[in-house]
This record gives sequence, structure tokens and C-alpha cells, in this order.
Amino acid sequence: MNKIIKKPAYIALTAFLCFGFVGMLSYLLVSAYNMGPTPLDLAVLEFMVSIRNDFLNVVVAAITHCGDTVTIVALCAILVILPTRKKYGFPLTIAALSGLAIYKPMKHIFLRARPDVMYHIVEQGGYSFPSGHTTSSIIVYGLLLYLIRKHCKNETLKNVLSAVCIFLACLIPPSRLYVGVHWATDVLCGIFVAFGVITLVIAVLERIYGKNESL
Repeated sequence: MNKIIKKPAYIALTAFLCFGFVGMLSYLLVSAYNMGPTPLDLAVLEFMVSIRNDFLNVVVAAITHCGDTVTIVALCAILVILPTRKKYGFPLTIAALSGLAIYKPMKHIFLRARPDVMYHIVEQGGYSFPSGHTTSSIIVYGLLLYLIRKHCKNETLKNVLSAVCIFLACLIPPSRLYVGVHWATDVLCGIFVAFGVITLVIAVLERIYGKNESL
């Protein structure tokens, strides 16, 4: 009984801490830097530029495109069409839309400019804060990892798909820094928005699965 009582509290605390960090970071950037780059942002951008080479440019650009809106929408659409839509497509789409509903308004509230176009390896318009690619990729690939571990029965397929999800969820955020279209604090904020959303979505799913198992 204690576990049943404490679990929602831990979930709520985790989500609160994630969104609380987002609020504090946003306030700091506005009050101390007027949404300009921080010393950390400048240092990370300088480092990323210093390690660039032709091979890495191609590889990292390919990785970052896996977090594009078109890619995310296509993935969700395919999973919604498949017979397993209730297990994968619907939860993933709802989670992705939840992330979008948070980061998109934030971009238009804070109006933060991206790093100078001279640093860009890929074309990217719009505002910088927070990183939409980071938010979407962690939510979608992170939640997909959870759903695969929960539902996939084929152990080999489960492990392969899990590795792909981990790879993309971990590498797309730093790829945004390498290609020069985001500041480090954009990505950091996107990470915490994503963790806040994914924590709440998984909590809801666990509650649904628990109810179904008890029927």
C-alpha cells in the first residue's frame, strides 16, 4: 500500500523538478543575459566548431535530421496506421503533441536568436529556445524505448530497437550543438522539458496498464 501511495508522489516530484528547472533557467536567461548567449553557450559552441571535420559533418547532420519535424511526424503516422496503434502509435503521438504544446509557445515567448548563420551546418529557421529537436527526440525515442521494452516479445528485435532508440535519444540533442543551430542552454532546457513530459506520460500509461491487468 505504501508503494502505491508513494509512487504518484515521486512522479509528481520528478515532473515538478524538471519543469521547475525549466522555469529557473528561463528566468536566468531573461534577467541576467536578456536571452543572449551565456559563457557556457559560447564555450560549447567554440568547442563544437573546433572538432568539426568533413566526415563528422555528414554523420552528425544525418543524426540531427532524425529529430526533424518531418521525421517525427512520419514515425508517429506510421505507428498510428499499424495494428499495434494502441500500444505504440497513440501514446507516442499524444506525447509528441504534448511536448510541442510546451516548447512551441516558449519559442515565441522568449524569441531567442540562434547562433550566427555562419556556424550553421544545416538550414534552420525560427527561434532557438528551447530546442524543439531535443524535446521531441527525447520524448519520442525515449517513450518508444519504454513501449518496446514493455510490449515487444521478440528479444532480439527488442534489443536492436532499444539500442536504436537509445542512440537517437542520446545523440540528437548534442548534434544540435555540433551543427551550430542551438545554444547549450537551449538543449539543456529541451532535455528537462522532455523528461517532465515523458515522466507524466509514462505515469499515465502505467496506471492504464495496471487497470487493464486487474480486470
